[in-house]
Amino acid sequence: MTYGLISDIHGNLEALEAVLSELESVERFLCLGDIVGYGADPAACVERVRQLPNLTCIAGNHDLAAVGRYDLNWFNPLARIAIEWTSQQLTPDERSYLGSLPLTVELGEAIAVHGSLPEPMEYITTLQEARQCFDAMSGSLVFVGHTHVAEYYRVGGDKRLPEQVPLFSGGRVSLEAEMRHIINPGAIGQPRDGNPQASFGVWNLEAGIVQTRRVSYDIARAQDKMRRSGLPEYLIARLAQGR
Repeated sequence: MTYGLISDIHGNLEALEAVLSELESVERFLCLGDIVGYGADPAACVERVRQLPNLTCIAGNHDLAAVGRYDLNWFNPLARIAIEWTSQQLTPDERSYLGSLPLTVELGEAIAVHGSLPEPMEYITTLQEARQCFDAMSGSLVFVGHTHVAEYYRVGGDKRLPEQVPLFSGGRVSLEAEMRHIINPGAIGQPRDGNPQASFGVWNLEAGIVQTRRVSYDIARAQDKMRRSGLPEYLIARLAQGR
């Protein structure tokens, strides 16, 4: 069985469609949150994700904030502007869908959470933060998003301390039986690892392999739509920078 791993779409329909064209052969989808926020097509992205076959989806902080279920004071001023705009673009049905998403989901030995365990909206950017997540794990694998950085952490076997491995250009993760892993497939809609290409993953359960990939998309079109929507210029410019 194969899962398409998608995360942090952030209303970027151009990036989402480019990724989904690369995932036509997967059997299931796992969305790690933040379908909306920042980009110009929040409603279209919600509808596109909802239509995916065999979808498991969890909530991100932007998803919840857009429907009034997460405190806007946690966001910087530009993100707050985008969230307030996003909220106005969603239908009642789309708002209900986002508000109904769970914070975590278990898939056998794997757990999906937007940020970390035990706090779903915390970031994992350091080895210390990864250790806290490992300590809270009940299984051997956690999928996260939230940081917009493609990478993984692992611990176990002869490794007493967690190891952090970047996947800025894509890469392969073998899920060794004696190891525990935290894997972030990166952001589709707003990467922040220096590579502006949309980032996503494929999880092959039988092979015990997670492959992260990158794909180019029409950044200029996404930027133009954001500009015409009146979204902040900083959010527009960063798409081309991958920062």
